[in-house]
Amino acid sequence: MIELFALALVRAQIAAAAAVLLVVILRPSARRLFGPRRAYGLWAIVPAAAAAAFFPSLAETMEIGDPARPWGPWAGKLVLLWLAGCGIATAVLVLRERLFHRRVDKGQAGPAVVGALWPRIVLPSDFAERFDAREREMITLHERTHINRGDPIANLVVAVIGVLGWCNPMIYLASGLVRIDQELACDATVVALRSDIRADYAKALMKVQMNAPVSPLACGWATHPLILRVSLLNRREPSLARDIAGFLTMTFLAITAMVVVWSVAPRGPNAGDLRPGMAAEIDPYTGAIVWVQANR
Repeated sequence: MIELFALALVRAQIAAAAAVLLVVILRPSARRLFGPRRAYGLWAIVPAAAAAAFFPSLAETMEIGDPARPWGPWAGKLVLLWLAGCGIATAVLVLRERLFHRRVDKGQAGPAVVGALWPRIVLPSDFAERFDAREREMITLHERTHINRGDPIANLVVAVIGVLGWCNPMIYLASGLVRIDQELACDATVVALRSDIRADYAKALMKVQMNAPVSPLACGWATHPLILRVSLLNRREPSLARDIAGFLTMTFLAITAMVVVWSVAPRGPNAGDLRPGMAAEIDPYTGAIVWVQANR
């Protein structure tokens, strides 16, 4: 059982990495064609593809070939290493959350939404002094929209995926990009609700960004999220037909990713296919049984 889990685990990491690469390629076009909200939905492809790796494969369902046989004793060691990494990643996540909540208690963090199951808006202690009444309205509307959209739950899912995929470099890339797309989607939702607030909303957005600590590395890039967010506020909302087309496209891509991962699971040849001069070996990468020349 542990060998099968190890094989599924490796397949899930590969599937997730491929899905992230696909989303990175598609997200600019999806944002342009269907708007930021549907482009954000592309990220559902990643957990869908990873989860499909744990389903019984098409070959197993049809009982085609012998079951794939992973790497013997190495499977247990691989699972233990992965579990240890998950433990460390969880500890780091908890530590970061505690440090953030310490800043919240001191009034040094925010505006933000904290809490996945019981979300609440936290504001800095100088909120009333830094922002005028109109800006405060825009900021709180933005944070309430995060709650109404279910973004705190989405962030919890992203955090869990980050823990489970601690060994996957593409997951780290996705973690940053999904937060950017989430903010763009929230901005689009706010503007759709109140189309008369674009100028005031952009002004409040710039003031929050200028007062928020940002990475020195990110500040010099022309594609800084602030510039992108403000520029998207001036775009027209996609039509209802295009919005529906975007939803159907994202759903189709997620289902397709699951089917592809499910159908390409490795499985060895049938035992009856053994020919004279051939011997069975285990592929070290897929764990599938393959037939090779016995004297090679």
